[in-house]
Amino acid sequence: METATFVTRLLEEAIDAGASDLHIEPGAERLRIRQRVDGFLIPVDAPPREETAPLISRIKVMGHLDIGEKRLPQDGALSLTHRGEKVDVRISSLPTLYGEKLVLRLLRNRPGKMTLSELGMGETEMKRLREIIGRPGGLVLVTGPTGAGKTTSLYAILQELNREEWNLVTLEDPVEFQLPGVNQIQVNNKSGLTFARGLRAVLRQDPNIIMVGEIRDKETADIAVRAALTGHLVLSTLHTVDACSSITRLLDMGMEPYRIASALTGVVAQRLVRLICRGCGGKGCDACRQSGYKNRTGVFEVLAVMEDFHPLIVDREPLSRLRRTFRKAGMRSLSDGVLEKVMRGETTLSEFHRVVDVHD
Repeated sequence: METATFVTRLLEEAIDAGASDLHIEPGAERLRIRQRVDGFLIPVDAPPREETAPLISRIKVMGHLDIGEKRLPQDGALSLTHRGEKVDVRISSLPTLYGEKLVLRLLRNRPGKMTLSELGMGETEMKRLREIIGRPGGLVLVTGPTGAGKTTSLYAILQELNREEWNLVTLEDPVEFQLPGVNQIQVNNKSGLTFARGLRAVLRQDPNIIMVGEIRDKETADIAVRAALTGHLVLSTLHTVDACSSITRLLDMGMEPYRIASALTGVVAQRLVRLICRGCGGKGCDACRQSGYKNRTGVFEVLAVMEDFHPLIVDREPLSRLRRTFRKAGMRSLSDGVLEKVMRGETTLSEFHRVVDVHD
């Protein structure tokens, strides 16, 4: 099969499978291609090893990467339309021992479907989150590991807050979906447009609500906290295992405890769990590729930081005490959320053990 035709088919099959990523990995003896579906990498048919170079070159050309540069990582992008759906593809190349590995992230531009009610959040968590983002200002964090759906949740919150009378601005790396009515900015570290520098500029643009894709360093955290303390609603993400850990993460960055206590109004921690396939009830069928699971949903814990909790933060209380205190105040844990879905027959105990770090 011609290389161009094979690449087109490869992308279309990944889209049809609902894959979030496509991995193309040269090896010593063979080329391996895998789709990430519902969080798991699944092998698909690959051409012979000797066709690796033209395959990778074709994708690099499509993504506007330098095909002559094979020793350094590169990033690129392309767009395609399949079955009437526009899909943006982010391409990352990485030199390995046996050639360049490519990872293609498939971004389906469906902003209209990203609403809070469709994330899988329980009624208690939904009500608490709406109370948090309904406050006039403050810092709201969405936490979890890579691939937990944090960006989707941030976009859902922005959809909820998108009103004509408010100025919404985002700083993202990359901009994954286009949101009508929202001023979205693509961070570009090579040109000097970092999260911190962009955030300073945004604050001069009379914003009401600011979304920062990720707080990666103390400088960005400082500016975000300052913005939250001056009446802006600031949304961002952190990589932490649960909601309470976000407080200790900010402290570890060097943030002053009293500023965290004053600025932080809420934290959403989340994971994605696989749902039992409705077609086979979990036994395995062609629709779920014999896995017993089809699609994923979110599980959440929502921490509302009230004034009564400020002394705990200022006194740098240990994480174990923070967790106990917030649980006593009514915060349901991630494990509670997964177990509820197990009891409803939506997922399984094996998913509970796979997904949740239990701290209870």
